[in-house]
Amino acid sequence: MYNVKVSSRGQIVIPVEARNRLNLKEGDTLSVYIEGEKIILKTKVAKTNKGIVDQTFGLLSDLDYDLKEYVDQLRKDSGRRLNTNESSF
Repeated sequence: MYNVKVSSRGQIVIPVEARNRLNLKEGDTLSVYIEGEKIILKTKVAKTNKGIVDQTFGLLSDLDYDLKEYVDQLRKDSGRRLNTNESSF
């Protein structure tokens, strides 16, 4: 258990041990719940303004794998015909 003080502006400081244990970083969002006389803070995944392409860019860059071969294998294993435009690869 940690003890914290509420500032004149209603702010509290989360002790470093608690931040480290929960891997809280600057800009992270917490959800606040009130249950009776308790205030409960729950970690929440910070939202990002990046699109899915920006979020995943470079994720597989360390793999030595030919994307065309991978897609061809997926098509072969799917058991159904897929229209392809070979010039797009």
